[in-house]
Amino acid sequence: MKRIFIAFLSIMAATMAHGQAISVNTDVAMMALQTYNIGAEMTIGNRSTLGLSVFANNKPYWHKDMKVIGVQPEYRYYFGGRPMYHHFVGVSALAVDYNTKWKDTRYDGLAVGAGLTFGYVASLSERWTIDAHAGFGLVVFHQKKTTDGLPDLETPSGINMESGYTGYGILPTKIGITLSYILR
Repeated sequence: MKRIFIAFLSIMAATMAHGQAISVNTDVAMMALQTYNIGAEMTIGNRSTLGLSVFANNKPYWHKDMKVIGVQPEYRYYFGGRPMYHHFVGVSALAVDYNTKWKDTRYDGLAVGAGLTFGYVASLSERWTIDAHAGFGLVVFHQKKTTDGLPDLETPSGINMESGYTGYGILPTKIGITLSYILR
């Protein structure tokens, strides 16, 4: 994941010579849930941007047996006449590795997905912006599901959950409030 982020930053640095705006951001809603994240976004046209966010948590204060790490690229089209301003619609992808325990059941797996994002960006000053966004999409996951002290779990069709289970669903893929600083 570090290599993907470094490659993305390298591409953005190479294109800065052409006058594109670039911003760094963090999702304050995720930070409130102790999921540390950082992102970067750059303009690629008169009304569009390309961004990449990475996030991770390990034993947050509200759930002591949880680990999540993920990456989320996104393309945004802005309706306000210029990028990083006003209403937007976006297309995003998602890749997440997770290991969490809920009650007596442990879920250990990988999820990938793609979806649509809608939001609004407000300018706080010349360089600072804040945006509220929400998105949903199709998420496919493969996970091992085990229960402490109980026999192996099985699906209704009789498949043993210990060996892994693949499923999918329409789920929220991106919800938050992002604070951004425009570098250029």
